[in-house]
Amino acid sequence: MEIKVIDIPVEGLNVELSEEAAAFEGLGEDVKAASKVLAFFSLKKIGTTVYLSGSMETEIGLVCSRCGKPFEAHVEAGLKLDMVPLESLPREEEKELHADDLDVEFYKNGIIDLKEFIREQILLQVPMKPLCSDDCRGLCQYCGQDLNIAQCSCAPPSGHPGLSGLKDLLGK
Repeated sequence: MEIKVIDIPVEGLNVELSEEAAAFEGLGEDVKAASKVLAFFSLKKIGTTVYLSGSMETEIGLVCSRCGKPFEAHVEAGLKLDMVPLESLPREEEKELHADDLDVEFYKNGIIDLKEFIREQILLQVPMKPLCSDDCRGLCQYCGQDLNIAQCSCAPPSGHPGLSGLKDLLGK
């Protein structure tokens, strides 16, 4: 959903969104929007700066990094940004960023694309190592058996695997 900055009244604008998961296709290889995305935003404009705050929530489909099975996870996030026109950005070669600069976003041609901020917040909520459950046991590294379903009969090798070549030399 796009908002024209010029259409934001002095008293502000409240926007409620309910977008189908299909609107957020292409989040990533192992990340899929699984349910409707619900979001609420409050926008206030002072001069050319727009102050945006809001929240979003949805279900996303992930792949467990231990057992490889797909699962769904609930994500929700709050958002607070100061938005300034991209055209006001100084054309300096390099600029040192400060902590306050991390809460500043830019809008282009007088239009704010809320869908992009939602997409960004979804991706920021994806864990680095998604797990279907905290006690997921994963797969056997030798035979590939799902250890959540059954225990395998593989016996772990004795000794350090990096020294197995030396063991062969000693046997000759």
